[in-house]
Amino acid sequence: MALAKWKRLTVVAAAVALIASGCSGNGGSQTGPAASAEGTSSTAPAGETVKLKYWGAIPPENGPQKVVDAWNAQNPNIQVEYYRYVNDEPGNTKLDTALISKNDAPDIFVSYGETHLNRRLNAGMAEPLGELIAQAKFDVDTVIGKDNIIEVKGQIMYLPAIRLLTAVLFNENALKEAGLTLPKDWTLEEFADTAAKLTTPQRKGVFMGVTSDNLARFSLLGSKPVDSYYKEDGTSNFDSASLRRGLELQKQLTDGKSMVPWPEVIASKLLPQNELLSNKAAMVMGGTHNIRDLKNTADFPRDFKVLFAPNPQAVPGGNINYAGFNDFMSINKNSKYKKEAMQFIAWYLTKGNEDMIPGGRLPSNKNADIDKVVELFVGEYGAQIDKPSLAEVLKKEYSFPKQLRTEAYSDLSKVLLDETERYVMGVQTLDQTMQQLKSKADKAIAEVK
Repeated sequence: MALAKWKRLTVVAAAVALIASGCSGNGGSQTGPAASAEGTSSTAPAGETVKLKYWGAIPPENGPQKVVDAWNAQNPNIQVEYYRYVNDEPGNTKLDTALISKNDAPDIFVSYGETHLNRRLNAGMAEPLGELIAQAKFDVDTVIGKDNIIEVKGQIMYLPAIRLLTAVLFNENALKEAGLTLPKDWTLEEFADTAAKLTTPQRKGVFMGVTSDNLARFSLLGSKPVDSYYKEDGTSNFDSASLRRGLELQKQLTDGKSMVPWPEVIASKLLPQNELLSNKAAMVMGGTHNIRDLKNTADFPRDFKVLFAPNPQAVPGGNINYAGFNDFMSINKNSKYKKEAMQFIAWYLTKGNEDMIPGGRLPSNKNADIDKVVELFVGEYGAQIDKPSLAEVLKKEYSFPKQLRTEAYSDLSKVLLDETERYVMGVQTLDQTMQQLKSKADKAIAEVK
């Protein structure tokens, strides 16, 4: 999911842009470059109020409605209406259909993850933003960083609203009971070893949402962050020694009963945050996207604090974070009000999205005040969420995986997941798995070419 090279969390916006230093969702001051609708001309007839439709997947009550209300109060001539779609297969199909419709089509839409983003860009659904960015006087490099955006044929087609950070979330009590200290810099091997030490008859050492968070994938991303799925000759990288080692570690977790069996994870639709907060797992692969879950004390009352550690590395001493920039904001190519849509996006990315932070949306603004982000993240839940370890993870320097090549990318992702599942479940041997991975991935790439 990661799109860019992260020079510094402070620098790369904790994607969480909003905070652009002290800016507030209802019009506070900010230290980054300002971008607002003031002083710009509208493409609508004189005196007519422009109405923009803004589609995203975050529930309105978790921030988007406050953001839209703040904008609408400041910009009576450009009013924004937020529409929530569900970020699942039917929901994404609904958005895709709306983008090509002539009635009630979105002006602004948010894609979550590279797969959905690339599909919409390849289908020509998004407007190139270069000229619109210039008109809005939005300084991409100062706010987000040009290196953190992948251009398409020399064009900026989206702007990321947040930066996601992966991290390992710990039950503090479980860590103490096992006599372990919070890891600072560790490897995937040490992660698997820690899971074994944390495992008790009542609690699994680790839980991972295996369809996306598995050690095979992390090992591949961590060992080759740029175009991890591909070799220089254009074939797949699915015969790498690092991928093989990641597969072994994933099976080690299952065979050693350090985690819930893979089939049960899928069949029961178990979620990492639920397993952690219900005291069924001592640690989980999670990240900043779980902040909102950690505040859910109504469904998950608990007597332990959640601690944060940086994610384990495939290469010792590495600084790869397995997430990256997300919440990709684009403008519908068919929108009648592209200029006004860009004005809203520019405002949102510099100072308008502070109300999104408490729900775990870490802004993409390089000027974000991380200490303030931590305060907004935690709020009144200091007894449940550990501020010092959270701040340390957020302030750490990272690089993110970056996928410049996209040939058969979604097909390769499916091949990797399917073959990993077969191996972990004992359907095929490791050698058979490596052979299947390589042959199927190479075939998918060749068919696209």
